[in-house]
Amino acid sequence: MNQQNVIEQLQVNIKAIYHKAVDADRIINEQQADGLGQFDKIFVDNSPFTSESDHFLPYVEELANDLLALQDSDNEAQFIAILEPLVVKIELAHKTLASFKQHLG
Repeated sequence: MNQQNVIEQLQVNIKAIYHKAVDADRIINEQQADGLGQFDKIFVDNSPFTSESDHFLPYVEELANDLLALQDSDNEAQFIAILEPLVVKIELAHKTLASFKQHLG
């Protein structure tokens, strides 16, 4: 798979995460308004994300920024160095959003 195909697949994944994150953040806002859902951040300290938030969208923004960096990479080594942690973040975001949705019923 060439780099452009990889980027296109990542875009599809990040777009899906974005839509799920918007829905999840809406639910978090509703719960917080009801005095529920009181936590500091979505991901633990040792996660691959550098962002820290009690909502999902800041993490999606980090994914988008990583994708931009990947698109701007100058060579294959740099591409791979950015790609590997980005894929880990995408997998973690998918897993966490699925778990969030599952726990809501």
